[in-house]
Amino acid sequence: MERYADVIIRRALSLREGDVLSINTEDENNAFAHLIARKAREITGNGTYILSIENGRITETEEAAADYPIGRKATALLYLPVYREPGKAESGKLYTAPELQAFRHLSAPLDMPDPSVPFAVAPVPSAAWGHAIDEDAATSLAASLVSDLLSLGEDDYLDARRSDEEMLVYETDRLNSLALADCRIQDDEGTDISFSFLPGSEFTSTIHRLGNGRTFIPYIFSSDIFRAAAKGSADGYITATRPFMLFGRIVRSLSVRFEKGRMTDFSADDETARLLSLYLQQDSEAGVLSELSIAEESNAASCMDIFAIPEWDRMRGISLTVGGPRPESLRTDEARRNANDSLVTLSIPIGSDTTVITARSADGVEHVIAEDGFIREEE
Repeated sequence: MERYADVIIRRALSLREGDVLSINTEDENNAFAHLIARKAREITGNGTYILSIENGRITETEEAAADYPIGRKATALLYLPVYREPGKAESGKLYTAPELQAFRHLSAPLDMPDPSVPFAVAPVPSAAWGHAIDEDAATSLAASLVSDLLSLGEDDYLDARRSDEEMLVYETDRLNSLALADCRIQDDEGTDISFSFLPGSEFTSTIHRLGNGRTFIPYIFSSDIFRAAAKGSADGYITATRPFMLFGRIVRSLSVRFEKGRMTDFSADDETARLLSLYLQQDSEAGVLSELSIAEESNAASCMDIFAIPEWDRMRGISLTVGGPRPESLRTDEARRNANDSLVTLSIPIGSDTTVITARSADGVEHVIAEDGFIREEE
């Protein structure tokens, strides 16, 4: 946990001297919040605001690791969520936004403003998180996932992923330079689907860059590049190649057909079919394909079976999202107006080392942008 705290403040948030950190947490994570506050002071020279949350409300604000009143607004934000088991999904029920958030299916608003300060969400290992993956497991399983993903057992854990992150930013800029208009994804596992990219969107990585040039990693680890799909453009079929979470249950097998952008048919076991039908009932746009996410098969997340956290599960390979896309790739007002506007979101992993993504630019030039499990750079 000492090393996890280091990665959060030194790599994800990239705290600097003079910064003021604010941490939102619940009682279960209070000790970890204070550990982070002590480490943050070594860098910033300032104390940290710790905001205790109960039932979604701030109940107490503490100035931790501070010898004197901080007297300044926060310049970096951290959220330490408590992993909770959401309970059994009820067929036919229309869930509220807080309930969908508990199931991790609530989408982000498309008009969400760009961040003005670095922020990060850091899941904290717990028994509930371990049980979500394996009911016989506990906190040690969740801790092992975090350690393996972030190379916390290595001597150079603070720099272990730096070159990967630099390459991610480079590949994002390179793909955008191609001015791609549409693409086709094929593999040997049962996927062949074509769709257009949403005009006014662009490829974006999960490393955020502020207007002042400062970067941060909102989900602690970053390996994927994503872009919104044009609503109504998808035709074809996909087959899931990795487990994913659906209303709190691990799904290991699913095939889906899309016509004119919308999910029209699927094949799954009875419980998965029940849950997917429930998901589609939540919103009229829930089954519309909305986003492509690309991560290489060799990245640190790809060897993990499942994290039970959508933000990390998306980073294990290539995935397609139905429902609401992430707003970060929507660069114009027109893109925000025309993107699929859904209350819910679900990412389905489809990538493998046989996946080929062929894309065309607006002037008809064809590019192979991913092949053999890697983002491909053409000569």
